Formats: sequence, structure tokens, C-alpha cells
Amino acid sequence: MSAYLIVNYDVENPDLYTDYQGGALGALRIGTECDVIVLDPDSEQVEGEGAGKQTVVLKFESLEKAKEIYESGEYQAIVGKRHDATSKHFALLVNGFG
Repeated sequence: MSAYLIVNYDVENPDLYTDYQGGALGALRIGTECDVIVLDPDSEQVEGEGAGKQTVVLKFESLEKAKEIYESGEYQAIVGKRHDATSKHFALLVNGFG
């Protein structure tokens, strides 16, 4: 069953965020073990409070694969740059339909 990593935030430091993006492409194995489904820098919040403007949705083959990649040393070495470059950030791992 596929799984999705949904990340939302406001970019506060574009230079640091660009640096994060450069490392994230390889660390998240985008194009080989992960697909970018959504990259929207102008998301519109229609419910709730506190979401950022940028939303990214990544698709993985399974929840186990998503956790393996997210928790990998390679990704954990750079994810702090995203945290430091953004505010109002959150990330969710969710299962897709079977």
C-alpha cells in the first residue's frame, strides 16, 4: 500500500531553504523511491488554524519505505535546514488506499 509524506510550512529563509532542497532531492531518493505529487508554494487554508503557505506531498511505495527514508541518516542530516528555514511547519505520514 502506498504512503504519503505531507509537509506544510512558510519559507522564512529562502537561501537556507534552497540549500535544503538541494540535499533533499538525493536524501529522499526523489525519482527512484519517492515521487513528488504536490509542490504548491501558495496553498490555501480552508479549515483549521496555523498552516503555512507551502505544501509538499511525496509518494512512497509503503509506509515502511517512507519511514526508512525519512529516518535515514542522510535525510536526518539535512532536515534541520528545513526546520531552520521555515515556520509553522508540520509533517504527516499517511497510508494511501489499498
